[in-house]
Amino acid sequence: MTRLRAASLPWAAASAVVLLGLPARTVNAQARRPPASSDRRCQLAILNVDRQGVRTEPAPGVENLFAGGNVHVACRGQNIHMYADSIASYGGSVVQFISQGKRVRYRDSTTTLDADFGTYFKDADRFEAQGKVVHKDLKTGSSITGPRVDYFRPIKNTRPDLIVQGYNRPTIVYAVTDSLGKQAEPYTIVGNQVKVIGSDVIFAGGAVTFNRTDLQGKSDSLWLDSGARERGQLLGNASLAGGATDSFRLTSKDIDIKLRKRELTGLKARHKAVLVSKDVNLEADSIDVELVGRHAERTRAWGKQVRPQALSGDYRILGDSLLIETPGQRLQRVQAFGSAWAGFRPDSMPTSRRDWIAGEKVIALFIDRDSAGVKKTAISELQAEQQARSFYQMAPERPNEPGSINYTRAAKIVVKMRVTADSNTVESVNAEGAVDGVHLQPVVKRDSARADSVRGDTATRRPPSPRPGGPRWH
Repeated sequence: MTRLRAASLPWAAASAVVLLGLPARTVNAQARRPPASSDRRCQLAILNVDRQGVRTEPAPGVENLFAGGNVHVACRGQNIHMYADSIASYGGSVVQFISQGKRVRYRDSTTTLDADFGTYFKDADRFEAQGKVVHKDLKTGSSITGPRVDYFRPIKNTRPDLIVQGYNRPTIVYAVTDSLGKQAEPYTIVGNQVKVIGSDVIFAGGAVTFNRTDLQGKSDSLWLDSGARERGQLLGNASLAGGATDSFRLTSKDIDIKLRKRELTGLKARHKAVLVSKDVNLEADSIDVELVGRHAERTRAWGKQVRPQALSGDYRILGDSLLIETPGQRLQRVQAFGSAWAGFRPDSMPTSRRDWIAGEKVIALFIDRDSAGVKKTAISELQAEQQARSFYQMAPERPNEPGSINYTRAAKIVVKMRVTADSNTVESVNAEGAVDGVHLQPVVKRDSARADSVRGDTATRRPPSPRPGGPRWH
């Protein structure tokens, strides 16, 4: 065992380049000079030690080194620096950095890493940080905090991108810039384990959460690529919920994510997707949500196993596919395509009958109305095209009497609604092209004395049944 003074402390390693016999204050300037490149293997050199060190040789050609007091170690000829209260080097291949009050620090041109304890592994050029670790990406401003983080710096022809791995539920603060290049609110990602490749690719696994003040999500695992692909996925038991101003909740087995400059621009839920929002509840095999300014503008739904179904207020809308438009966070229009149908929900009708309209294409237009001081959406117009049909009940002419019933077929049908604060009834129906149908008037009870004087009184007769092959109604 040899005791060394700081002024003559060497860096001992079996296979590394060694700086021997150089005082810390006069160490080779090349070790301090910023490099032209930092993508080659690290050759460690001690730049400063305040107190004495100890060197041992447990086996021929194997040298261990222990030193303390404001230790500063650098990669020779590269802008890579490590700081600690003391170090312990074993054969030059494993170096431990120990904190005794001050934090262990790692610094290079793209990364800062602070921890209570650190270990450098020469073979993999890996720095393992433990104990209240804080990693920061200097390029993007993103960070990782947790009990343990492994950092792999990039090496030419070996590892083109840096890799950061976090364990024991670390937290990623994923930085975002707006269209003007200014820092916007970041996303916070938590998982049992996380992995970052370069500055753009993130993987997280195990009870993952994906949050911001206007968005809360969770899944079994997550990946994001904000670089060339600008895409990502929430995988397994996935869900995303919007904030209070644009409240929605999207759930599915998996949810695809679209990004632009790290900002969320679209979502696609696959496998029995369900969307619950303040205006529309939607079910389908898949649901695609287009976001503008962090708010849902257009929602599309498709399905064969789960036929798309939208519920809005008192209405139910079906089709092989649906398109829902909500500009400015306001429900404006719903379009249904392929065997489309729209009508009152059964529990909203006073009788077993419900008004409806159908066709190969159905369009429902919405407006806002005040009901008991609460703003709600209501259908103002219904349109059906291609083999259009409609069934509706007219308001009665007298109180406590039934209204008339109308069934219509045409190439196109337009139903305009009369919307008030507490009701939404049919105002007019316009049918175009090959129009036919049935209009049934209610039976009117007559005065009994007059009925007796009228021979063959028709008031009690049942209306004739429709001829075979004629229109049907429900």
